[in-house]
Order: sequence, then structure tokens, then C-alpha cells
Amino acid sequence: MNKNAFRQLSYGVYVVSTWDKGRATGCTANSAMQITSEPASIAVSINHDNYTNQCIQDTGKFAISILGEHSSPGIIGTFGFKSGKDNDKFEETEQIVRGYMPIVADACAYIVCEVIDKMETSTHTVFLGKVLDADMLKADAPMTYAYYHNVIKGKSPKNAPTYIAE
Repeated sequence: MNKNAFRQLSYGVYVVSTWDKGRATGCTANSAMQITSEPASIAVSINHDNYTNQCIQDTGKFAISILGEHSSPGIIGTFGFKSGKDNDKFEETEQIVRGYMPIVADACAYIVCEVIDKMETSTHTVFLGKVLDADMLKADAPMTYAYYHNVIKGKSPKNAPTYIAE
């Protein structure tokens, strides 16, 4: 099986965030999708080993900051290669609060959700969320996973659903 075929699927680059006892936390994700339009619902896939997974389960809410092609690439590294358990990721990244959730200020759009269901796989939790709030933040093309790899030359952390060992 050629796992590189999976890279032909269309993905975005997102920061999925929530609260950790009043402190903002989150992780980089590439698996987020709209499930329904009415009522609006979104699904995100978060690795069991990501601290954000437990925080989403504790709060019952998550936000998706949709990164744009002009968002700082450092955001991806901060949220993708450090643990929120030991690091205040938002200390290095400007945040705003929308729909009572932390959002990356440098994103092109955001979506705030309340968890309505979840599905467990052997490595990830797929959280299904009812959309509570969403808006555009700035005019910028959303960053695709292909753009991240081909233009920015970014790598995938081992916890990413699309990680392929080199």
C-alpha cells in the first residue's frame, strides 16, 4: 500500500483549542470537516496522546482556528510540536476570545463548537461538535495541507492523523 496516496486527500491546517482550567490550550490539526449544514456540525480528529484531547473531554467544547496562507508558520510548530500540558502555547501566540473560546488571532476564520458526540479509534478521538459561533477574521486563503508541505516545507508531528514516517 502506498500511503502517499492519502496526501492526495484535501486537508486544511487548523489549531483546535479549548480551556485547561481557565488557561487556553490547543494543538495543530489537519482533520476537521463540516458534517451537516443545518444544524451546523463539525468533526475534528485529535490523537489520544495530545493533551488537548483530555481538555476537550473535560470542557465539552472546542474551537477551530482556520490558518491562512499568510498565518505565521511558527504557530504550526508551537501548537504541533509542544505539549500543552507542559507549555502555555498561547503565551507565544496572540489569542482572542470568541464564543467564550480561545482563538488564534492570526487565523483567517474560526468556528466554536459544543461536543455532541464522539467516536474512539485505536489512536484518535473524533469529536462531533454543534457549531455555536463562526466568523471570518481576515481576508486570506485558507492554508491547505499540501501548501504546508510543498510551499512552507513543513513536517507532520507523529500524533497527526496524516503522519507518514519518512
